[in-house]
Amino acid sequence: MVHRRDVIKAGIAASTLLPLQGRARTRRARRSDKPNLIHICADDMRFDDYRVMPNLRRLLRATSVQFDNHFLPFPLCAPSRASILTGLQPHNHGVLGNKIGGYEVYRTLEDNALPVWLSNAGYYVGHVGKFINNYGKIAPKHVPPGYADWRAMASENLSYRNFRLNENGTLVHYGDGAYTTDVFAEKVLSFLSTAPQPYALFFWPNAPHEPATPDDQDKGSFDHVEMPAYPNFNEADVSDKPHYVRRLPPLTKDQIAAIRRMWRKRAECLQALDRALAAIVDALETSGQIGNTHIVFTSDNGFLLGEHRVDEQKDLLYEECLRVPLYWRLPAGNSGSRENPVSNIDVTAAFVELAGAAAGRVLDGTSLVPLLADRSVPWNTATLTQCTRSSGVATRYYRYMEWPNGEVELYDMKADPYQLQNVAGQSVYAKIQSDLAKALSALQGCAGDSCAWTGHFPKPPK
Repeated sequence: MVHRRDVIKAGIAASTLLPLQGRARTRRARRSDKPNLIHICADDMRFDDYRVMPNLRRLLRATSVQFDNHFLPFPLCAPSRASILTGLQPHNHGVLGNKIGGYEVYRTLEDNALPVWLSNAGYYVGHVGKFINNYGKIAPKHVPPGYADWRAMASENLSYRNFRLNENGTLVHYGDGAYTTDVFAEKVLSFLSTAPQPYALFFWPNAPHEPATPDDQDKGSFDHVEMPAYPNFNEADVSDKPHYVRRLPPLTKDQIAAIRRMWRKRAECLQALDRALAAIVDALETSGQIGNTHIVFTSDNGFLLGEHRVDEQKDLLYEECLRVPLYWRLPAGNSGSRENPVSNIDVTAAFVELAGAAAGRVLDGTSLVPLLADRSVPWNTATLTQCTRSSGVATRYYRYMEWPNGEVELYDMKADPYQLQNVAGQSVYAKIQSDLAKALSALQGCAGDSCAWTGHFPKPPK
């Protein structure tokens, strides 16, 4: 078994070279040898939503290292965001819900979190967009420690219009046709043009979270586009699923129509974000900063749109909730795909390493820096996943879940990518199931290095 510290050590050379290989040509971009870091986190964006975003495909996905098996430790907004900011599994940071356990719990941790570590390492840290659920209700005028430029949603809802931002301690109301994604984009571009380097920017838009209100210019633009029809949509036979799903009746015609409307609204809502991405990349290229900037694009969780009969929901360990985009555009422009199972806490560890920062707590994640440089580096074989109702592990080929009532789900993703057939209990998968159960048992209480699982799993039977 390869120890995680050995993996990180193997990537030290890569961590120092990657930011410098594409050093920018302009005087402004040469002010720091440390790389700039931009973290873009969409809200409830599914893995397949990139298909409706041409700029994302062209400027980020095609030019980045793509992590095809990026899983979330908890596919729900507040727990996922808290994991990004602390580098911890949810059972260690304690943010286990949105309404109860959101910002009120994270606030007890924010003095010792990623923005503070980056600031201590000499970074000018900014935030634009949504933060953590209940922030606007609990502390709308508060600026968390570590941030030099703070532009966060301070509304108690996620309205795309008629909203307010906390702008460095001052509440500013936006109405009269202002649209969140457009306002956020303006704030981001202003940051990029004025922030001293090195900087770290967290751009967290609220798109395409419901109500998924599109910009006026995008309304109706997907009226004649059909929602993709996947085999697990309104799944006909759920007899192999746990009781939670078996009790769900088939979706009605009205439910199906509503889901299709929501899919179109989400696609339309993402167009403003897609334009913002193009403007950001253009600004970085024009200023010469692109050669010293890491751009990470991801989402806090996915979203079920009728798969397995589940009507517009997250907080389950099915693929549509659990696996989200992770595109990492490197300064040197390297691209390619990685099939290793990774988590958003691994991104946190990578930011700490790239920044030369000192984390104020033992991180549960493993830095992605070695994997960014070399797809063959030894890596974790499983990552822990959990939600309100169940817990599990995700690997390259398998998804394994245990429910509190003793029900178990196991899916062979190579043979069954839509999770139509639960193979738990089948003799041909007995060894695999046993190994996954052992991994889950070990990871459920993990902390630090024990969260890195490198045990071998058999390949799926032919």
